[in-house]
Amino acid sequence: MLNPNEDTEWNDILRQKGILPPKRVEHEELPPLPDPRSVLDKLTSDELDEKFDLLEDGEVDDEEARFLEEYRRKRISLMREEASKSRFGSVREVTKADWTTEVTNAGDMFVVIHVAEKGLALCSLIDQHFRRLAQKFPIVKFLRGEASLCIPNYPSNNLPSILIYKSGDLKEQLVGPDAVGGNTVTMKQLEWHLAKLGVLESKLTKDPSRRMNIRLAHSNHIKHLAGSELSDNDDDSDDETDDDDAK
Repeated sequence: MLNPNEDTEWNDILRQKGILPPKRVEHEELPPLPDPRSVLDKLTSDELDEKFDLLEDGEVDDEEARFLEEYRRKRISLMREEASKSRFGSVREVTKADWTTEVTNAGDMFVVIHVAEKGLALCSLIDQHFRRLAQKFPIVKFLRGEASLCIPNYPSNNLPSILIYKSGDLKEQLVGPDAVGGNTVTMKQLEWHLAKLGVLESKLTKDPSRRMNIRLAHSNHIKHLAGSELSDNDDDSDDETDDDDAK
């Protein structure tokens, strides 16, 4: 059977005679245009600045101008958001005079305060952990307040204390050595506790305190076994001494 669309010499003759209709021209499908946003995202900062310069000089068409304006607004907004998230990164001192500004009126954010006293070993340890946590989580506002300067007549046995505020309200308080984790508290333990309260987002998946307790229990078990062995050796030694005396 004759295929009128087949590309043959006979079909060409029939088309010339008007017997067959003209050969259909196959239009190649053009590849889809790339997403303008993906194109801009791949440009370097210098290339983007060049694009924006062309926009300022009016050397781009209206459609590209609208897109560049929208892209620039979103880019600036994103940069401001990232800058606001990373505006802390260190532990700042707070006193009674600036407590309202730094804590009460801090806005809708978490404020974590270490109420401390110089010279206390555990307070010094918490200070070290706070400095590392502030660097690791710059979105969180970490403060340190010398007890005598921010809370007059604060009981010494309440030190160290960790106070957690949000929107001017006290959300959580860890008061005294035991509450903050004791003399061997680690940065990861504090991080875990703050993460549980929603203060920060941690990558820790297990409570570090549990692992520490297991290690301590294992260590104590080994010490107990070693003590029992020494005791048995002493008993054997005493028995040998008694036998020698009997001889």
